[in-house]
Formats: sequence, C-alpha cells, structure tokens
Amino acid sequence: MSEDSKDQATRAPRRRRGARLTAVASAAAVAVAGGAFWLSGGYEAWSGDGSALAGACEGDLAGDRVRALLPDTALTVSSELRQDGWYCSVSGPGGAGGDARVEIRVRNAEEPFGPDGAIDPGETAVPLGGGRTGSFSYGPDDAAGAARGRVVLMLDCGTQSGDGLLAVADARLTGERTFEDGAARARLVSALADTAAARARRTGCDTGDQTARPVQDVAAPVVDARRPLAKASGTCRGVVDAATARRWGAGTVAETVAEPAPVERCVLGSGLGTPLYTFKASYGPYGEAALSGEALPVNGKADSPKGHYRMTAKCPGADGTGVYEIVPDDGLALDHASLRTALKSFASTSATLHTCLPPA
Repeated sequence: MSEDSKDQATRAPRRRRGARLTAVASAAAVAVAGGAFWLSGGYEAWSGDGSALAGACEGDLAGDRVRALLPDTALTVSSELRQDGWYCSVSGPGGAGGDARVEIRVRNAEEPFGPDGAIDPGETAVPLGGGRTGSFSYGPDDAAGAARGRVVLMLDCGTQSGDGLLAVADARLTGERTFEDGAARARLVSALADTAAARARRTGCDTGDQTARPVQDVAAPVVDARRPLAKASGTCRGVVDAATARRWGAGTVAETVAEPAPVERCVLGSGLGTPLYTFKASYGPYGEAALSGEALPVNGKADSPKGHYRMTAKCPGADGTGVYEIVPDDGLALDHASLRTALKSFASTSATLHTCLPPA
C-alpha cells in the first residue's frame, strides 16, 4: 500500500562531468514524484506481493535484500536528493527499544566531504573482500542494546581518476538480531551493493560487474587486533625490517587483511601493544580530506617536527587520489630516514592493491 506523501528533493550534488549532470537532474525530477511506501504482514505476506517495496526509492532499492535484514515488521520507505547525495531510508517499529532501520546514501566519489558531512568508516573497519573496495564496521550500541553496522563501498564509473560513486549503508537492528551474525553482515552488504548498482545505472554510471559477484562472507571487526610483528600478514606486512623494528621498539601490529578499502590502517605497537606508529591509506573523498592535514611530503627536504609525512598517488575510478601517511605517537625519538622508508613501503603496497600509479 502507498501513503500519500512525497519525497522532498533538493539540488542534486554538483557533477564535474556534463553527461552525468543531465542524468542526475533527471533523477531529481523522478524523486519529486516519488512516494513513501508502507508494508505490513511480515515476510511471508510481503514476499507474496513485493510490488510496493520493490518500487520504493524510485525503484532502486534492493527490496528483497532489505526485507531479509528487517523481517516480520511493517516498513516505511522514503527517498530524497540532498546536496550531499541521494538517500533511501527504510524503517520499521522495533518495540520499546526504538525503530529498526536501514539508510543508504549514494554520492559522487570526487566530491569532497562538507564541514559536517564526513562519513567515518570506523577505526576497526575491515575490508569487504571479494574484489570490492569497501569496508564493514560496527556502530556504537545504544542504550537499548540495538546493534548497528556500517558498510562503505566505492564503485568505479570509468577509469578516469575520480570517476565513481561512494555508497554507504547504516543499519540498526533490534531484538535479538545483531551484526555479530555473519548472515546479517552479508545481507547489509548485499542490500547496499544492489541498491547502489541500480542507482548508478539510473545516473549514467556504468559499474560493469563490480557488484555482480554474490556476497558470501563478510569478516567481523576485531576490537583488539594486536599480534606479533613477526606474524604480520596484512596491511603491516613488510612495512619495516627487523632492524628498524628494534630501533623503534615495535613488537606488535594491529592490521587488517590486505584487501582494497576506502581507508586502510596499520599500527605498529610496543611489545605490550601500546600504539607507536600509525600508517593510513585514504582514497576518494577520504584522500581529499587527508590532504588538508599538516603532513609534509615524504620526498621534501624539510623534516617534519612531528614525523608526520605524506605521499600521494593518482588512482583510477572512484579511488581518485590515494593519500598515504605516517603519524608517530607523541614523544617518540624520530628517525626521519626510517620513517620515510617505512611510509614508502606501506604506500607502494596499498597503491598496488588499488592499481594506482606509483606513489610520490
């Protein structure tokens, strides 16, 4: 059934490519004519007649994926274009603890984040894998104990640097459901991937087969990911040699698997796990945001007073500009030559994963 309410559309986000501007303007006209949809009767009743949810959010919502994530509840769905992208929101009553919901956002990857518009992937975010450039993280649990999850996904629209989309899904589950369940994580990733692909087609973005592969498994974030430096096998592998590690007092690492993600981290810690040196790779709008920091170019003549150095690389598609940084903890004795060498190693490995040009 359909409620007589209309989506509010505002100015579409600025595009630098004329062909895409026309497509987004057309989508805005459709959004004005869109509506909110209400559905009740649980999963079985919906699965018998899915026309309302299937046509929601201008027909771009992956309704079956969302219904699998939020079963057995009435759902209200709405969409709108805002200055920072396109939003599709699904919510349903969750009892005394509050509503269950899924909110999906799709925006231009080349557009910088606004002052209040940054989308943090989360410090414990893990790569999605499966050939996707994306990540999953837990959100903070609220007082009612509802589990939250966030998926960030980057989609290429072409090979030109910066030509792509950034898609984000935020979800809140209620009752006994949490994102500690691997099936729930996979459903959220699938809902975002399928919805973003449909939205991309509507706006003239050809994502090819980037979302065609089924989502089988999504790793769970690990809060305490410390392990011995000698066993580093992911983002920290090969960043420093044994001699440098001894000079730095580094004996542990906190890392993720070496798979493409919008933001990648490696933290070298002391033997007890105290963070000492943090390496970070940022792509798309995250890379643009990182450029505003105080880091000095790694190949510059001047030494950074805080040992904070940076490299950049030109990358294809949504990855845009890759930015690679090293940030030592305060109070450390700084070996600037070794800092530069370690950053070059980290940057080269990450850039290769994203098929970027060599960092400089």
